Amino acid sequence: MVDFRELVRLGAHFGHIKRRLHPKMNRYIWGVKNDVHLIDVSKTAPLIERAAKFLEGVAAEGKTILWVGTKKPAQSAIFEASQKLKMPYVNHRWIGGTLSNFSQVKKSVTKLLHYQDILDKSEKFPYYTKKEMNSIGKMVDRLKKNIGGIKDLSWPIGAVVLVDVIKEGSAMREARTVGVPVVALVDTNSDPSLVDHVIPINDDSARVVKFVIDYLSEAAAKGKQEAKEVAKKAKEKAAAEAEQKKLKAKGAKASEAKKTAPKPAPKKVFAKPASSKKPAAPVKKTSKPAEKVAAKKKEETAKPAPKKVAAKPVEKKTEKKAEEKKPAEKKKTEEKAEKPKK
Repeated sequence: MVDFRELVRLGAHFGHIKRRLHPKMNRYIWGVKNDVHLIDVSKTAPLIERAAKFLEGVAAEGKTILWVGTKKPAQSAIFEASQKLKMPYVNHRWIGGTLSNFSQVKKSVTKLLHYQDILDKSEKFPYYTKKEMNSIGKMVDRLKKNIGGIKDLSWPIGAVVLVDVIKEGSAMREARTVGVPVVALVDTNSDPSLVDHVIPINDDSARVVKFVIDYLSEAAAKGKQEAKEVAKKAKEKAAAEAEQKKLKAKGAKASEAKKTAPKPAPKKVFAKPASSKKPAAPVKKTSKPAEKVAAKKKEETAKPAPKKVAAKPVEKKTEKKAEEKKPAEKKKTEEKAEKPKK
């Protein structure tokens, strides 16, 4: 919260003389002293807070803020704030069409870059005379004052901060036509109707302007830091999602490859030809073959001689039949011999 006593100590409550009053600034005036209007500081402090929160939100969105202050009390404060935040600024002269016709202003920026390149390479490539180099140097100095701050201006522009609405009237009107919100320091002699975030304060004091601009730049720096953190988290999240997608794609490709891959042909099993010889029975291995052979020989010698087995009666019958058949055959042969020959 902005301290009221600090604003009073800096002289932020002093306005212009009575005859220069703009009637729309009556609601911000506390009273008159020595024919000079006094601004109500109790209304100024919350309005500074509100503008700071707005700029913090704009910076948190990643948008650029254009800082404009061409009057002498504001030039150094605007330059320091823009350098701290690395944002565009105008502290010498507002070029008409900077917002509404930036494509034409960009041509002057390219000219400045071209002349700077010539000066940087003049020692290595001395193609220009001394007089030409002197004129180019003067051109570069003039362009730096006018458009050196907006050399890196990029869109979209989130807001424009102005010091003294009367001095920067053309910038305020361009911002209104383009649709860019305006945060401005407004004195008692100015019209606050075109300003989106009014800060009623003494805009002719360098100390007051520096105090307000520094407060607003600190809020913008906070928003810029938040934007960096959000962008970092978004990058990490995007990288994680990309890795997941890659893994899913690899899995899908592998499954498709398995489906589309041709199945291998079954191996032909050829039947083995049946061998006529039976496989020999496996020979039982003996741990001590010599001892077993000797034991078998002893057993054979110890056994008694085998008894003679008598012939079976069946064999005798067959012998009798054979003897009976023999005389019959002899008779037949004798009868054949006795028959007379014809």
